[in-house]
Amino acid sequence: MRTRALSLPAQRTLVVACCTALSSMCHLQAFAQDATQPPAAAEVPPRAGIWVEPRVTVGATLTNNGTLASTNPQSEQVLEVSPGVRAILNKPRAKGFFDYSLTSLYHAQGTSGDNFRNALNANMTFEAVDNTVFLDASGIMSDEVISAFGTQSSGRSDINRASTASFRLSPYVRGTLGGRVNYELRYSAEALDTDAAVRSDITVQSLSVRMRSELTGQSLGWSFDASTQDAEYSLGRRTRSDTVQGGLLYALNPQVLVTVTAGVEANDVITLTRESYNTAGLNFDWRPSDRTRLQAGIQRRYFGTGHNVSFEHRTGRTVWRYTDTRDVVNSPLESADASLGSIYGLLDSLYTSQEPDPIRRAQLVEAELVRLGLPPDARVFQSFLSSSATLDRSQQLSVALVGQRDVITLSLGRGDSRRLDPTLNLGDDFDIGGPIRQQSWGVNYAHRLTPITTYTIGLASQKNKSTVAGLDNRLTSFTLGLSTRISLRTSGSLQFQRTDYDRAIGSYGETAISAFITHRF
Repeated sequence: MRTRALSLPAQRTLVVACCTALSSMCHLQAFAQDATQPPAAAEVPPRAGIWVEPRVTVGATLTNNGTLASTNPQSEQVLEVSPGVRAILNKPRAKGFFDYSLTSLYHAQGTSGDNFRNALNANMTFEAVDNTVFLDASGIMSDEVISAFGTQSSGRSDINRASTASFRLSPYVRGTLGGRVNYELRYSAEALDTDAAVRSDITVQSLSVRMRSELTGQSLGWSFDASTQDAEYSLGRRTRSDTVQGGLLYALNPQVLVTVTAGVEANDVITLTRESYNTAGLNFDWRPSDRTRLQAGIQRRYFGTGHNVSFEHRTGRTVWRYTDTRDVVNSPLESADASLGSIYGLLDSLYTSQEPDPIRRAQLVEAELVRLGLPPDARVFQSFLSSSATLDRSQQLSVALVGQRDVITLSLGRGDSRRLDPTLNLGDDFDIGGPIRQQSWGVNYAHRLTPITTYTIGLASQKNKSTVAGLDNRLTSFTLGLSTRISLRTSGSLQFQRTDYDRAIGSYGETAISAFITHRF
């Protein structure tokens, strides 16, 4: 059996993990000293500046189709060990989160090579100089789907998947001129590496300046934005985009802001030579309360009409989120901001008013997810790797309903992606033709049987559609799970999963049973 060595992205991830661990140790020393001193009776316990929680998960999966074959399926037993660490920072000069795990898989029957899988989600902001110089750093690492039309799976198999990592560093300076004009000068560098030889590695660099007049005490203001961006694809060509735009801001009232913009942009994204285009846009921002926000914008760009709509509304026990965007995407992970999971994000938003401190809220959400046995990292839909800039239309709806003993989460997604330059031939899915359309939905229900035991039911489906006959496919999965707390820091889970994959050629079915134990230190 073949063992896959750690890839370059994995090595980078381990370096980041080590650096973060060393930084955490320095902060923890001061925090530990404070924690050993009991507060006075009339005092509120001090808020922690950092929370670090190591963990380890061990488990096994029994499946009747380890090769995901349509005929003559082979059973498999997969053993799994996954150590990890999560850190939440809320220091005066450092804020954000870091979550990393390294999973080792052993396939008893050899249906897949034994390998290591890295998972990283990190997003941090560091303040280098008081209220002036900052650094944003983020990283995402996961196994991504190579092709939307290759064999799809629930994630245990490495068929049609590649280890992919995206890291972004962005130093910037911001401040106020004359007490009336806010400014920001930012540089950003992002690199995406994948071990799929048939897909591009991508490097994107950008430089931007933004200026906004203060609206305090007045209803009319102005804005100015200028940026330049350079995108390089290892299997494609290099492109450059430059944009200059000005705007007028009008505050209808303290809750409603309207912005009108106009400008010019020049690039060689859809042509081999640089061309110039006029731009215009209208944006609307409505914030009736701290629980509700609606943003909507429409722009005339070089690729046609783009738009961006986002809505979030929270009540005492519900969260509603909706986004609808049409814009250029340089890399498949560009629009997937680092996060601790979609369900995690819904619960985090729900508990914002209940617990404003980010560390205490993270502890609350983590305990709730463990208690309910919900998957924090469930995705609206699985994207796929491309080798050039694409024009994407994405619509996503997420809902969380929380009761005394029940939690329901619902997600709906629809995507439309096409290559901006149709003359390119890069060996990815867009060579077949476009657009590529994706539709998905998923629902999870958790019910607490006892204070420490919960059962969960999940149903999800994703369909990938092409203009070419015979490539359409659908992946549907049903899960039934039982989770319980074994001790104060240890939990266990048992899960049954049925997966059905439908395609003109290569359909399969899989039934699997998994058992896991997780201990948090």
